[in-house]
Amino acid sequence: MPKRTQPRRRPAKTIKFRDDGDYSEIPKRFAALTVVRGAEVDLGAQVLLDRPVTIGREGPIELPLRDGSISRRHCRVVPEPETERYLLVDLGSTNGTRLNGTRVQADAPVPLADGDKIFLGSTVVKFGFADQLDARYHAWLESLAATDALTGLPSTRKFHAGFRAALDEARDSGSPVAVLVMDMDGLKQINDVHGHQMGGHILAEVAGLLRRAVARHGEVCRFGGDEFMSYLPGHDRAEAGKLAESARAAVAGHRFAQQGIELATTISIGIAVMPDDGADAEELFRAADRALYRAKAAGRNRVAS
Repeated sequence: MPKRTQPRRRPAKTIKFRDDGDYSEIPKRFAALTVVRGAEVDLGAQVLLDRPVTIGREGPIELPLRDGSISRRHCRVVPEPETERYLLVDLGSTNGTRLNGTRVQADAPVPLADGDKIFLGSTVVKFGFADQLDARYHAWLESLAATDALTGLPSTRKFHAGFRAALDEARDSGSPVAVLVMDMDGLKQINDVHGHQMGGHILAEVAGLLRRAVARHGEVCRFGGDEFMSYLPGHDRAEAGKLAESARAAVAGHRFAQQGIELATTISIGIAVMPDDGADAEELFRAADRALYRAKAAGRNRVAS
């Protein structure tokens, strides 16, 4: 089955929360675009308007959105430094661009005002000005909603939004998506003997190992106490098996040390692949979960498909 070539996406400069409070790279007052309605995976995304920002579905653009009702290159917001204005330009989109409910004519720039809302497809993007304190607060809220506090991995809500979007893209392109369901071997015994602080430390380090294993291939989250899940767009069963084996070996070969205590543990992994094992997220999860139990039954510290 052919794999889809992912478009090269050039994101605009995003605002990231930093504990040290150093926002020297962010202007004291700046213009930004914030996604306030649309696909769940896009909600809360905020980009600086330090250069022209093209909004659309895919391609080498600055603000790509997972909204099938918008055009590939839908509209653009262009800073005009000499007049200190920001102009909204429709790029000949199929379903049109609306500013506060009024349709924008193609190639006819319209100036934006603080608080304006740009409607495109089922997505709404808000234009506005903010300062460094606003940036810190917005990024902090986004981090709370999008991150698992213990591991630093994406929250289950953010993960599943991205998972559903990846499945939609795979159906359109005819490419596979692999799913890994992973479960720690014997973490309960570690918690019972060494305490939950040690167990939490191990979970956080395992999360880092899994993140590195799937980097550039897909996404991973913790969805239960000691359970993890990953989706891998464009990966067939053989490719997913190699990646899963690499993740298993990374955990098995790691030594977890805290306060003078050093432990080893392992992980079991089950694999399912769309379309062979299911057509939606629920079917794929159940298939991967069944494979996980086969790995457990075969002796743990294994990959099963």
